[in-house]
Amino acid sequence: KNLKVGFGLETGVQMGPAVDQSQLETDLEYIEVGQKEGAKLLAGGGRAGADGGFFVQPTVFDNVDVDMRIAQEEIFGPVISIIRAKNLDDAIDKANAIEFGLSAGVVTNDLKRAFEFANRIDAGVVKVNEPTTGLALQAPFGGFKNSSANTFKEQGQAAIEFYTRTKTIYMGHG
Repeated sequence: KNLKVGFGLETGVQMGPAVDQSQLETDLEYIEVGQKEGAKLLAGGGRAGADGGFFVQPTVFDNVDVDMRIAQEEIFGPVISIIRAKNLDDAIDKANAIEFGLSAGVVTNDLKRAFEFANRIDAGVVKVNEPTTGLALQAPFGGFKNSSANTFKEQGQAAIEFYTRTKTIYMGHG
């Protein structure tokens, strides 16, 4: 509720606009879908600002079931779904039941559980005690399952391999 929404290069702004009109409409459609599916709207739920820009309020849904569209689809907007779990096993099972696997994160002080989560979760990027946004340019970035079509990793050595067409030539001497 307290995030400052506005032009991304202004001092103090924490969240910029949707990339274009189409994404704005997609974000607002998902918010409507979440409400129709029975998720509890805790914050946000509409447009932000009165200047006519592509701003969406940061939106938080609770009581989200893993089968709901807002849980199963990649929104790529300021909409977060809280899916409650009984324990680590239940959380991993619920996360792995989602058809996309771009990134996942866990907050813990238990290194053993962090590695257990990282090894069992079906996501291309796993972050421990960090936000799931952002990336390191030298590290591969891409998802599992239906994220990124499971075909490429866009950064690091993997990017060089992806954009390289290898040809092998054998030449005898004689």
